[in-house]
Amino acid sequence: MSDSLRGFVVGLTVDAGLALILYYFYKRSKRAANEIQKAKWYGLDRDLIKKLKELPDQTIPYGCIEGITASTRRLRSHYEDDVQGVIRNIALIEHKSKRNNGVWSDVQNVIRDVVDAVPFYLHKVQKDGSNDVRVHITEAKSAGFLLDDLTVTYDNYKSDQAGLIQRGMDRLFGEVIKGMHEYEKMLVLGTPLLGIGQLKLENDKIIMSPPENGSRFILTTQTKEEVVKHFSSQSNIIKIFLGITCVIGVGLATYIIKKWYTKWQSRKRIERMAQEAQNARMASRAAANNREPSNNSDSQECVICLTNPREVILLNCGHICVCIDCVQALPRPMKCPVCRQNVERFLNAYMA
Repeated sequence: MSDSLRGFVVGLTVDAGLALILYYFYKRSKRAANEIQKAKWYGLDRDLIKKLKELPDQTIPYGCIEGITASTRRLRSHYEDDVQGVIRNIALIEHKSKRNNGVWSDVQNVIRDVVDAVPFYLHKVQKDGSNDVRVHITEAKSAGFLLDDLTVTYDNYKSDQAGLIQRGMDRLFGEVIKGMHEYEKMLVLGTPLLGIGQLKLENDKIIMSPPENGSRFILTTQTKEEVVKHFSSQSNIIKIFLGITCVIGVGLATYIIKKWYTKWQSRKRIERMAQEAQNARMASRAAANNREPSNNSDSQECVICLTNPREVILLNCGHICVCIDCVQALPRPMKCPVCRQNVERFLNAYMA
């Protein structure tokens, strides 16, 4: 296999691997959109407890609820005294410019990124002010969308105050600090949340947790329709890239098959011409036995083996310099041993 064809084969292999990865994520997003669309709504009332008790394992594999965030334990904001919540994310990020091969680019260095959480539940506030059924949330930090939907309680960017000399030294060494970004985000008490996951009744307490069947566990401030739209849009984008990848793959496969077929045809043509040349050699030797020996036979010997007579014409250069045995042994792509031009084909030579 030639180096150029080997490169196309490697490209086809990479393309096929990329297509499989894209197909996996496409099916995953499509499945999530369909499952969330079909997930049933359950109200936070006594009917939910009754429904769970009627089931054999007291479990709803996948369902939707909506309620207000509450907890007996609370986290306080580090920056706002009157803000309390159940999840707190504090991060400190260093922004800088870095030189790489003479090109400057902006990079971020995460110095601290901490997520704290306390157990919490979702409930529905009744008109008379009393609480109804509570759904306790487990493994909240593993839920999709939740960390992105947290409320920003503090956000501050402080530019670097280095002096002129220090900045000059930083540019000389290829790394310039631009500033520090610190923020705090929280899931504040009283925030309405949509929960999509497994519902199970344990000791008269309803628990929502990640589904055992691998479906998406979601806690978000968005609506169900917005979540479905998110996954549908994501699957459509992946589908477009998957289509482009498949078109490229078909093109590469077509090119490789065409090259292989052309090479196979060339090999068969050479074998056919070689057989014709062998037959011509036998006929020529039979005729030579009936003639007197020639004094210039040395000049008709193959330039490679110096044994057999010259039997083929190399095209397009037209040299008659090799025998049929040696022309088949020439490395591919074949080159004329006299002028080094590429040999596209050869014909039998009939020497008088």
